[in-house]
This record gives sequence, structure tokens and C-alpha cells, in this order.
Amino acid sequence: MKKTILFSISSLGLGHATRTLPLIREYLPDHNIHVLCTGNALSYLKDELRGTSVYFHDFRDYPPLERGSGLMFYIYLVIDSLYTLIVINQEHRFVTNLAEGIQPEFIISDGRYGSYVKGIPSFIISHQISFVMPRGFGIFQRLGDYVNYKTFKRFNAVLVPDYGDTAHNLAGKMSHHPMLQKLEHYYVGILSSLKKEDVEEDIHMLFSTGGFLSPHKPSFVDSLIEQAKIIPGKKIFILGKVGGDDNRSLGEYDIEILSSVAGHERQTIFNRAKMVVSRSGYTTIMDLVELEKPGVLIPTPGQTEQEYLAEYLADNENFLVSPHETVGETYTGKTLYAPFLPPWKTARSVEIVREIIGTHTDNF
Repeated sequence: MKKTILFSISSLGLGHATRTLPLIREYLPDHNIHVLCTGNALSYLKDELRGTSVYFHDFRDYPPLERGSGLMFYIYLVIDSLYTLIVINQEHRFVTNLAEGIQPEFIISDGRYGSYVKGIPSFIISHQISFVMPRGFGIFQRLGDYVNYKTFKRFNAVLVPDYGDTAHNLAGKMSHHPMLQKLEHYYVGILSSLKKEDVEEDIHMLFSTGGFLSPHKPSFVDSLIEQAKIIPGKKIFILGKVGGDDNRSLGEYDIEILSSVAGHERQTIFNRAKMVVSRSGYTTIMDLVELEKPGVLIPTPGQTEQEYLAEYLADNENFLVSPHETVGETYTGKTLYAPFLPPWKTARSVEIVREIIGTHTDNF
């Protein structure tokens, strides 16, 4: 008789869903899989897992924590932080009740901090062991780290999708924090839903503009399209609008614009790209490392994680970094860095996760 696993996945962007997908697929043949998610991420997972016997559960997610600008940014940050605590408690009650019905062997949470149940081995995937505080909030760093520590302590182990080498890793101080010394944790390596293929790189530049930060997205995309018009070669834009219908071509500029791509089509397009221009979200960075692709990273202004990651990886000469207004100048004016060479890739990372969880469940 098949045992059951509950995956609880954040919907703040598609990254949590895409990086958890290889783990879901690993366990799917010999387990009953339940997935808790919402929004675009839930739609994405339903598309990717169409035809399988996965059970889906829709539950609200946390606010994105970067609304507004100026003074309103800080006001919203406080309000949304308090609301997040409320949702975490509601999520914990929902997951506890769900677990009573489905009786999971274990729970894997990616970015959902209330998805643990006492008496059931519960694991959280996170590279954000220590949050990068917004400007002016540095005095709250210790408080934020303490809250993170207390949250992670509720799980049996923290699975860090990075490498333990302090000199050769992707997330710097975010994933290498002293608090981990007091927590059961494992550096499992990168997790990507993509695989490297031996195909012709006939796309000169791929623009991946997905993400959950939508208020300024149209002007952001329009700016990139204008710059792409003067860059030679074939260009493709992936807007990240799951279920959208904005596909169009600008034939005279050799530009193709796609609402979204999924499955093998997404993998093939990324493999065909000579280079990728994208937000500096962590999952996208892992995708580029998996595929050994050079790229230009565009940190979202005000989103401290993306700003830190972009600066950290640029300093280590792994990726170029540019504001969206000057991507064309950055690309044409600088030599591309050599891609980050990982100690191992996703296939081995999935094996490591399975070994860790197997040890914990056997001893539980």
C-alpha cells in the first residue's frame, strides 16, 4: 500500500513550485502525493502534473512584503508582516486538520512556515535562513533572525538548496548563518525543474520576466522589448503569465513574446538560449547554474533578497547585473562571466534529499 506525502508550497512567484517539482516527481511513482498551494503556482503545478494522481489543496499565501514606495513601503511592511503571522497560524491549523485525514508519512514545505505537524516528520526547504532587511530596518535583524530560528526549530530539519562551502555557494550570508549550528540542517545543493540538453543554441537572448511583483511589470517588460529591438539575433520573451494569451511576434526585430511555457517546451527554450536575462530570483539562478548558462540579472528595486543576490553573484563574477533600463548597454559593454560551476546538480540533490528524509522517517 502506497504511503502519502504532503508538499506545501509557497506561491510567491513560481520559483518555489518549479524547484519542488523534481522532488514531487521523484516520489510520485511510489507514493500518494498531496500538494497545498495557491494562485499561479498552483495552476503551474496542475499543468506540469496533468495526468498524474496528485491531489491538490488551495490555501491562501502570505503577502509579498514589498508593496508601495517611500513611507508607504514601511507602513505596508509592518502591516503585512503582522498579517503573515496570522496566516501562518491559520495555515498550521489547516495543515494539521488535513494531516489527520490523509495521514502523511512526512511533510515537505517550501517557503510555508506553518506547514508542520507534531508527530509527523516535517521538513522545510529554504535558502533564506537569514532575511536581508530593508534599508532602515537593520536594527530589527536580530529579531528577524530569532523569529526565523524559532520557526525553523518547529521542523525536523532544514533543507538548504545551496552548497555548504562558504567560499563557493550561491546565496552567501542568506544561506550560511550561525543559527544553523543550532538547527538540524543539510546543504542539499541546487534544485531545478530543468535539465541540460544537447541542442543548438539558436536563441541569442532569452528574457524571462516572470515573478509575483506585478505593479510595474508592464513598463519593465516594455523597456526590455525596446532594448531587444536593437540587439541582433533571435530574442524570446517569457512573461510568466500562467494561462495567459499574450503570444505575439515582432517579426521585423526577430522577437517572439510568449505568455508562458511549461514542461518540455520550457526546458527546450532555456536550453536553446545562448544567454538569459532575468530577475535575480534564487530559483532562476539555480536554473541557470543547472544549465550552465551565462546571464544578466535584474534585481527588483526594493526587494532586498534579489538586490543582495545580484550583488553577491556579481562580486564573485558569476553573473552580470544591470538595472532594466540599461540591459542592452550592460550586455554589449562587458564580457560575460563564466557560469558558476556547482559541485553537483539537481539529480544528485534529489538523491540527497531522499536519503536525508529516509533516515529521519526510519528513526521517527
